[in-house]
Amino acid sequence: MDIEMKKLFTAMMGLGVLLTLTACGNKLTTTKTTYKQSGLVAVVKGDASGSDKISYKINGTTKKSKINGGTFAITIPVTDKQQNVQLKVVDKTATVKIKAGKTLGNYKAVATKYNQAVIGSALPASVQKAMTAKQPTKAQIAQMTPVQQMALATKAKELKAEFAKATAATKDKQLDATAKTGITEVLSNKNAVIRANVADNKVVGFALIVPVKAMKNKQQAKEFGTTLALLGNAAGANAKTVMKKFAKAVKDQNDSQTTMKTIKSNGVKFDVGFSTTKLYIYLTK
Repeated sequence: MDIEMKKLFTAMMGLGVLLTLTACGNKLTTTKTTYKQSGLVAVVKGDASGSDKISYKINGTTKKSKINGGTFAITIPVTDKQQNVQLKVVDKTATVKIKAGKTLGNYKAVATKYNQAVIGSALPASVQKAMTAKQPTKAQIAQMTPVQQMALATKAKELKAEFAKATAATKDKQLDATAKTGITEVLSNKNAVIRANVADNKVVGFALIVPVKAMKNKQQAKEFGTTLALLGNAAGANAKTVMKKFAKAVKDQNDSQTTMKTIKSNGVKFDVGFSTTKLYIYLTK
């Protein structure tokens, strides 16, 4: 074998070894084969090497996520159905499952119930009492005198005007009437943000986010309490039970803790987490 052939052979052998080492360096493992809901999402975690990105296919759509220091964490919104996620790094593949989440109800129905309560809380006590009072039937109205009928119509007109006034005044405190599929903000004001995870028009979970400093302000803390109570009630929980348990949990909270024990009411779960600046409350089933 002449010198040139030896050089070529050596180069080819080196390339072959390099390719073999590269192939052996590809790695893909996950911490679990099945993941469940945590807040609004499921987080698929694992180890990977051979690339700086991992691709994953879910519901017919392929996306990519970064690999940092040989590990990855992919956040996937939970739906009301089981989802299969196909992972790939170069020539390595894996498939994991995301468990279906339970729903809190139809989004529009929950939002309507919440918004009506928000509007109602802004009405004067006398108007609230008049609106919840038993209304006369058509037969009873027919037996009234013209003066009584006119007074009833005037009263109804006044109540309608008060309701419209309260609706306009609480616009920034109301949830969006409809929500897109996936995780979206359905309320955002200076005191709170509410995100909803929606699948097939059903709510898989809510996240209520408020600044920690708001808890130190009496008025803002009161507004937070009202928002939490009304959202919990709209989702099917008992508002009084939730607020009582929440107050106790806050009282028992250790300053070093970043989470609280899960609060439960009528099948609705309230998971609380803290960061240095935000308080997160997740409502799920």
